[in-house]
Formats: sequence, C-alpha cells, structure tokens
Amino acid sequence: MMFNHVHAFVPPWIIGWLGVDVFFVLSGFLITTLLLREKRREGSISLRGFYTRRFFRIVPVYLFTICMYFVAAHASRNFVKIGQFNASLPWLLTFLPEYRPAAAGNILGHAWTLGIEEKFYIVWPLMLIFLYPFRVRALVCLGAIYVALLFAPHMYARSYDGLLTGAVLAVVLTCSPGSSIVKALGSIPDSVLCVLIVGTYALNRYTNNAVFLFSVAVTLLVASLVLRHGMLRRLLEAPALTYIGRRSYAMYLIHMLVLNLVEKIPAAFLGRNAIFIVCVAYGFTFAGAALMYIAIEQPCLAFGRRLSKRFEAQVLADPIERLEPQVLADPNERLE
Repeated sequence: MMFNHVHAFVPPWIIGWLGVDVFFVLSGFLITTLLLREKRREGSISLRGFYTRRFFRIVPVYLFTICMYFVAAHASRNFVKIGQFNASLPWLLTFLPEYRPAAAGNILGHAWTLGIEEKFYIVWPLMLIFLYPFRVRALVCLGAIYVALLFAPHMYARSYDGLLTGAVLAVVLTCSPGSSIVKALGSIPDSVLCVLIVGTYALNRYTNNAVFLFSVAVTLLVASLVLRHGMLRRLLEAPALTYIGRRSYAMYLIHMLVLNLVEKIPAAFLGRNAIFIVCVAYGFTFAGAALMYIAIEQPCLAFGRRLSKRFEAQVLADPIERLEPQVLADPNERLE
C-alpha cells in the first residue's frame, strides 16, 4: 500500500493500490465467519454485541490517529494543510472521507477504505440475519447485488464486491461444510493459486477492471488456506507474519503520516529509491503501530469484549437483535 503513496519512482511491476482489495476480501470473510459462528454457538446474533466490539476495535485508535494528524498539521505551520485538515475533519469523524470536497485535500485520504468498511459493518449483519438460512434464493439475491454493484462507480464496485466476495465464501464454508463445492475449493493446488494470484495481479497493469478477477483469486486462496494445511498456509502462519498482522490496523492508519515524514529526510541521506524509502517508512510505521497496539488497541479490545459479553448474555426478544427460532438451521444443514 505504501508504494501507492510514495512520491519517488515506483517500478511498474509494483501495483500498490491492490493491497486494499486483499484487505476487503479478508474483512468480508472474517466478519461473516465470526457472525455465523456466533449464530451456530448461541442460536442468535447479538447486534449490540457486534457493534460494540467493532466500535472499540476501530474507533479509539482511529481517533488517536486523527489527533496525530492534527498535531502534525499545526506543527508544520502550513496554513494550507491546516485548512485542509479542518475541512476534512467532519468527513473523517463521520467515516465519509470518500465524499470529502476538494478543499479538504488528501489529509488521511486513505481512510476512504475504512469508511467503506464501516458502512458494510452496519448493513451486512442486518442482511445476514434476514437472509439466514442461506438457501438458493438467498445466494441468488447476493449474486444480484454483486452484479448490480458492478454498475456503480469503480471505487464502490471494487470495494463492496470485494467485501461481498469474501462474505459469500464464509457463508459457503460455514453453511455447507461438506458440499462438493467446498471439497473442490480445498483441492486447488498451491501452484494453481499462485498462478491465479500473479496472473490477475499482472492484468491490473493494463485495466483496473481486472481487480474483480484479482479479488476472486484472493478469495480462492483464502478458501484453500482455511480448508487445508498446505505450503502457503504454513508460510503465512509464521510467527513473524502473525505478529505483524495483529498490528496491521494501526500500521494502515499511520503509514501515510510516517511516509510523509520519512520523505522529508534529505535525499543525500535517504536517496530517491522508492523501495528503500518504503522499507525505512515501514520500519518506523511498525514501531509506531506496536506502541499503539499496546497502549490503545489491546485495552480497548478487552473492554469492548467484556461489554459485548453483557449484551450476548441477555435473551433478546427483538427479532432484529436475534434470529427467530423458526429460522434456526440444523448444524448439519447444507445449502439447497
């Protein structure tokens, strides 16, 4: 992702903006999996519990990052930047940065992906409740939504379709664990998955519509990683990668600020090589994110979990808060 924002020359084989599309697929898959597991385990989905966990997972460290940008803008004594920050603040605080006016500049501009995801978090659990159990008609409905989104502006189409692709995978794996389609997904060789990822990645050099194929390829990779212990899974489960992954949200939030600061280092010391600049910025970003993870994320996550458990322990009569007994599916149920 940093390669998409660095101002030095980036080799053409590096397509930095595709990083967010991996993020969308993973996010849709993980959120849907957690919701469906709660449904299987508890017999219902607590919306209050879900929204509470999401709030304390996302908002505290996000607000802290906005404060960091506020300090940076005023410390620069650049009145243009200060004006842009003030203009962008209402859009950042309401998770609508993709709608900011031109006067707001690009302060925390990469937060548009977080805004997209927040809206997905609000709508998708409600859809999940009303579509459950996932029969053929429900899947047809999701397919129709996917196709309809293709006609939306490209930014929204790639984002929401990526989230939806990951979510549908979670539905298939959770609601139909022994089906032929799941067995087929788990039997795709690692070599084929690598070719698909690399091939669809390379296609994006020629057309950004290939991003939809790339999202599908990433979805197939996620399915393989979940269903079997192959070489790629062992590689991605390496302790170093999982350690970084837990701090990836804070890294995502502050990487632009760190990158801008690193790029101010005189060229005599740093050079103008994009790969070197990104490596240096990545190191500082990771260090800052590690501190934020300890000081902010972990305490807020723990508090959010404790608070959500209080909601999940309640027996809620509101049909929007829980799934009605007549739509509860047997754990061995298959998609029909």
